[in-house]
Amino acid sequence: MRAPLAASVLLSTLLLSVSGCSRLGNQLPVMLYLAMVIDQDSAIDTATQTDFRQRIQLIISDFRKIKPNVEVQVALYNRANLSQELQRRNASGLGPDLVVTDATQANQLLRDGLTDEIPVMAFQRQQTDKALWERVKLDDGRITAQPIVIYPQIACFNREIVQNPPTNLQKLLQQGASGTRIGLAVNFSEVLWTAGSLGAMQSLARANDDQNLSAEDNEMLVAWLAWLQQASAQQNISFFQDQGDLETLLNDGELDWVSCNSNSLLRLRKLMGDNLGVSPLPRGSAGTSSPVNALRVLALGANSSPRQREVAVSLAQFITNPMVQRNLSLRSLAFLPVNPAVAVPVRSSQTLATLVQSRENSLLHESALAGLAHHRNLDRDGAQVLVPLVFGASNPQSSLDALLKALGSES
Repeated sequence: MRAPLAASVLLSTLLLSVSGCSRLGNQLPVMLYLAMVIDQDSAIDTATQTDFRQRIQLIISDFRKIKPNVEVQVALYNRANLSQELQRRNASGLGPDLVVTDATQANQLLRDGLTDEIPVMAFQRQQTDKALWERVKLDDGRITAQPIVIYPQIACFNREIVQNPPTNLQKLLQQGASGTRIGLAVNFSEVLWTAGSLGAMQSLARANDDQNLSAEDNEMLVAWLAWLQQASAQQNISFFQDQGDLETLLNDGELDWVSCNSNSLLRLRKLMGDNLGVSPLPRGSAGTSSPVNALRVLALGANSSPRQREVAVSLAQFITNPMVQRNLSLRSLAFLPVNPAVAVPVRSSQTLATLVQSRENSLLHESALAGLAHHRNLDRDGAQVLVPLVFGASNPQSSLDALLKALGSES
């Protein structure tokens, strides 16, 4: 009797010890290192650092309410430098546990082996809009990141100058002719919204898929390119490199109306105050605009310890919780939730109503935009077409030939 009793006591002691260690392990501090990519058009200055750290702290502070033992250290990177930095840090075993960036870059990071795929079975995928998963899925089926928030593309303007923002492209041209200083981006994805307004999105999608284009397709594409060239010829309509330039010039009072992205609203509000106005991008005779709404995602780093990976996955899942998603949207008034179950109270805010309208317009062109979003060099190749066009060095027909060649190439 003594031997079984002793064995029972020993087993109970071991179980209690293991249980105690487990509880203690859950309470031990865990440090996560998070690499955050700033906007493609921004520079890392003091204001930018403050802005982006505030954004991620909205998430981290809520997460620490249920995981108070977790600390998150944030480092900011320019988008162009991220891959090189991850290669260097991963080689020394000091890579980040989490990476916040856009969907396109997240896809490339996983292709290059710089991040790990999302463990799909561990995720509550219904808490993310189904269409968004397609933005972060490679051809082999791997999921590269967890979508976090949507930054819709909208129009920003100076309310002192523009009392009635243009609702269609004709009114946009009319306001330019009457003296309103209008700025558009020559960056391909940032001016792509005009293709929807002019009925060219489906033709662009077919060209991107290497399908044979009909005569009507060619006409629609030439008409779109011709409109861009016509707009650039107007005295008060100017094209700039990207939306970052446009937003800077709007704040400086050198432009009155620009296309912009809602990821800049926090900064612009601080700088412009009540003078900042927002509205949906203008529609056209052929339909609604086709805004390219940016998707911010959270990827898993390749160098995490098992404990860090466990907490990193937990944080990625936490972000799509309905309450978290709703709070993030209401606190910032700058982005929309990825959780389809979260209703945005559009009546409470003109800004939220504008963001939701942009998302709805984008959904009308979802399949075409999704295909173009997976073109790895869209902006690089597109710039080689649009820059000569808007500066008068090429005509719409020759620009179409160059565009079709660019869309058919992934080199």
